[in-house]
Amino acid sequence: MECLLPDTHYPAPHYALDGTTWHDALCGVCHGSGSRDEDVCGNCGGGGFALLELSEDEPRPGW
Repeated sequence: MECLLPDTHYPAPHYALDGTTWHDALCGVCHGSGSRDEDVCGNCGGGGFALLELSEDEPRPGW
């Protein structure tokens, strides 16, 4: 599946043409690179991934 949205939608979920949504947990600040402005990302600590807080109402494909 491929996401319809440009990479600027993080940390919101990806959306596919068939309506499927999914999260990849990439950091919303550095977008998964682990760094920002040539320094370690302060949000994810350089890991590039962040914990997501999902609501009970949000669909979770495959769960």
